[in-house]
Amino acid sequence: MGPRRAGPPQPRPGVPLSRRELGAARGRGARRQRPLALARRPHRGRGHGDVGEPGPVSRPLVGVDLGGSLIRAAVATGPATHGTPVRHPTPAGGAVAVLDAIAAGVLEATAGVAPAGVAIGVPGPVDPRTGLVYAAPNLHGWEGIEAGRLLADRLGCPVAVQNDANLAAFAEWTAGAGRGTRDFVFLTVSTGVGGGLILDGELVTGAAGTAGELGHVPADLDGPPCGQGHAGCLEGIASGTAIADRARAALAAGERSRLAAVGDSLDARDVQAAAEAGDALAGRLFDEAGRALGRAIGGIVNVLSPEVVAIGGGLLGAGELLFTPLRAAIGEIAFAVPLRRCRVVPAALGTDAGLVGATAWAVRRFTAEG
Repeated sequence: MGPRRAGPPQPRPGVPLSRRELGAARGRGARRQRPLALARRPHRGRGHGDVGEPGPVSRPLVGVDLGGSLIRAAVATGPATHGTPVRHPTPAGGAVAVLDAIAAGVLEATAGVAPAGVAIGVPGPVDPRTGLVYAAPNLHGWEGIEAGRLLADRLGCPVAVQNDANLAAFAEWTAGAGRGTRDFVFLTVSTGVGGGLILDGELVTGAAGTAGELGHVPADLDGPPCGQGHAGCLEGIASGTAIADRARAALAAGERSRLAAVGDSLDARDVQAAAEAGDALAGRLFDEAGRALGRAIGGIVNVLSPEVVAIGGGLLGAGELLFTPLRAAIGEIAFAVPLRRCRVVPAALGTDAGLVGATAWAVRRFTAEG
């Protein structure tokens, strides 16, 4: 086994990691790295969101990315690296079954060694101070679940609970598009629209733990509802779900488009393909989504003046269909001075961001190296 890496490479402001460094962040080469053990630092207690008590210094730290269909767990091997992930389907039997599966995945990742601390990203709003999950729309029976306490009871270690988009933001700031910055915003555009905020080098979650819900800023007073039923949200215009819904509504109203041949299975990928083939309706929907995102980013630039705004999520694959109207619209809202000091870039870590963020957050919360 080779020597343990002393720490991450020297940060370069606003510059993503190299391919080799990204490979490390995604776990490649992890077999040559030792698990990162808990350092000797006073535990900060329940008031800071870590439910349970710290273990001995020789025990590993684990990150968990909880999704509606997949649970991934991995041992941290450095401040922004992790070992080979364990993957298991998310059970459909309710909160108890999912919590049991998470605990089993953690112990599988550590080869049966009790962890010193665990950080988990949950797909829904949470209170990171108490470990409470307010709701998780893609997980049955996860309303008001004390995930931090319940996992700490199962694993015998402190557990830090965060929203999954916040941990993806932390991953991009630690090892991706925001690396080396102090003020960074991550916007994820996929089935829904979410985000995370790193300000003055700290992950910002706000009084209720829900800060960073960028998909629920107002975009159009008369716009369609978002996934939470609120009319006019950015998510109701710019998410993949919204693009598909708006295409179906236009077809039902009699608008002509090649999308009419797709049928009930129509989704954002179909709209993207039609737009790339020159379909007028599909092209307009992507123009409107991109413009709404760009204007929202312009507002973020005015309010927060970040160094970098990174955009991730499934809709990133649309490329210039989305980015051309997005870039053009930022200046409609943003002030010139903060905009000149802000770069708007694609996210760097892709689907690895959730797990990189969870393991990096475990390091940040439970060791002196974080």
